[in-house]
Amino acid sequence: MRTPRIALLASVALLATAATAHAQDASTTAQTPTAAPMAGSTTFTDDELKKFDDAMAKVRAVSDTLNGAQPTPEQQAQMAAAVQDSGLEVTRFNTLSNAVAADPALAARIRVVNATPPAPGTPAAAVTDDELNRFVTAMTQIRAVTAEVQNNQATLEQSAKLTAAVEASGLTTERFNAISQLVSATPYLQAKAQLAGARLEKGASQ
Repeated sequence: MRTPRIALLASVALLATAATAHAQDASTTAQTPTAAPMAGSTTFTDDELKKFDDAMAKVRAVSDTLNGAQPTPEQQAQMAAAVQDSGLEVTRFNTLSNAVAADPALAARIRVVNATPPAPGTPAAAVTDDELNRFVTAMTQIRAVTAEVQNNQATLEQSAKLTAAVEASGLTTERFNAISQLVSATPYLQAKAQLAGARLEKGASQ
């Protein structure tokens, strides 16, 4: 079980990264006029999400120079211009920002629309949405187990729980580990896995 065990543990560490990146970035808009958040990630188009991400990068470049201080009128104007240059109105930008801060699934969706899909015919491209959802479902079930594993060496009981979680997802251990390696090496699959995980967690909390 040594090889499957290592792959399982690596996957947990991978899917935990960057989960709050856009939520943290969204706090930048505290320096700009705010608007009431709009509920639901489906209310925003992919084009709007791309524009928001582009505008956020430019707004953050100004915000990072403030060191916690209030922006000057000139800096405020620079941030507003960065938003408007992206093609979004400031109020729409702030609506999106508030929604991203409140909805990890929306933040994950931004990463998906900005990621480059794998080339057709490659192993990464062959991973279906159904397989990825099954993979993420298994991952959510084994996080509690791996949190108790010490020095990357699972006990026999822990290994049995890890295997059971994978088998319950409908994936074989070999396919699970293949997907784990592909997710580790493919930013697009990482983004989609994070989105699937965020949606799964959101659904469980409702």
